[in-house]
Amino acid sequence: MVTGISAVAAETLTGSAYIREQIALPPGAVFEAVIEDVARADAPATRLAGTVIEGPGQPPIAFSIDYEPSALDPRAIYSLRATIRHEGRLLFTTDTINRVLAEGDPAPVEVDLVLVQGGGAEATVAAHGLRLPATFRGTLPCADCEGIRHHLDLWPDQYYHLSREWLGEGDGAARRDEIGRWYADPGRGAIVLYGASEMPLFWQVMAPDRLRQMDMAGNPIESDLPYDLSCEGALEPTELHDLFLLGRMTYMADSARFEECFTGVGYPVAQEGDYLALERAYLEAASGPGAPVMVHLEGDLTLRPAMEGPPRMSLVVDRFIAVRGADACDRPEPQASLTDTYWRIDTLMGAAVEVQPTRREPHLVLQGGDERRLRATVGCNQILGAYETDGETLSFGAAASTMMACPPPLDRMEHSLGEVLFRTRAVRLAGQGLELLAEDGTTLAQLEAVYLR
Repeated sequence: MVTGISAVAAETLTGSAYIREQIALPPGAVFEAVIEDVARADAPATRLAGTVIEGPGQPPIAFSIDYEPSALDPRAIYSLRATIRHEGRLLFTTDTINRVLAEGDPAPVEVDLVLVQGGGAEATVAAHGLRLPATFRGTLPCADCEGIRHHLDLWPDQYYHLSREWLGEGDGAARRDEIGRWYADPGRGAIVLYGASEMPLFWQVMAPDRLRQMDMAGNPIESDLPYDLSCEGALEPTELHDLFLLGRMTYMADSARFEECFTGVGYPVAQEGDYLALERAYLEAASGPGAPVMVHLEGDLTLRPAMEGPPRMSLVVDRFIAVRGADACDRPEPQASLTDTYWRIDTLMGAAVEVQPTRREPHLVLQGGDERRLRATVGCNQILGAYETDGETLSFGAAASTMMACPPPLDRMEHSLGEVLFRTRAVRLAGQGLELLAEDGTTLAQLEAVYLR
């Protein structure tokens, strides 16, 4: 729905909206983008035009705004402001001035939205046992130093930032920072971190606010020493330094954005350090305005002040290295294992399954080994039982369940899950997708390996 203009002689501004915290939007979210004149610091912004998108899906959110060129004021400074609300509560908003329509040019725009504290986007405990996003801290034992100080930031979209300091070494603390992906390991009751240059790191989930380090083989560490990281219930991102990064750079509306290959996370690029060398290389290699260019660089992820709101995590380029081939990011999709994988339930009996507020994500886990057990829920009762599989065949035996009364729509979803388990006779496994099939080949449920490495 577009508001604020007539249908005569309109031009269009297009753009994409990103969420910095990488938090999934709840069903029923409403996105709004508005072009405003912010030239007068002593007066409220004047609206030119805007658009509202109900149920925009997950970011990035593509939008377009029609406006009348004849309404442009040459003395104005036009900025794009965007918000996301849910049931009237403000969840996300832009916190900087995003210049648009410079000299009347409707060049595409990219904007970042940040989480509004207390806005209602509460984190719930997911099936892996953690309430994310969150920061975990602690100083762990060290064989030849005073301790290893950890700062671990985890996001629900399966990426992390980790800073470690080896205390008491030489003239100060040796430090190593990294970014990477994580996935849940249901068999161990753990999460696994895997960075671009590190061996996997195993962390046992002890509670929503506590992780315990495991050994390099993923076994529990039996010790009275403090191997735990704790969380105070909030995300407090740390800055990371001296990272070698490969990713896609885009440049439009006098601003640059970098999307890192390994995690897929995007950051605005600060115009400092070796930025000019990066910009020159981009302009020489780009096929057109706003086209992506693969670049290799060394830099920091640093909190930088915003025009409004809290500081934002930005990329500061310490050293531009080179432009790389367009396929440098490409990696083959991994093949999920049927057992010991966290399978998120996307559909049941042809109906989409949505996470309900304050409830656990609908999921299914088939434990491997000699004792083959299933664990499943749609966010209400926990279902436990047995299963049998041989090649592409799969069937579920009798199951036990907790006996809570499920409110709508959980009652309907749980009934569908029971029918799916009763009728399943085969599976179709491809990449990170799983289908449960009836005897005649009909698809009963579709699932995705969300936490797959």
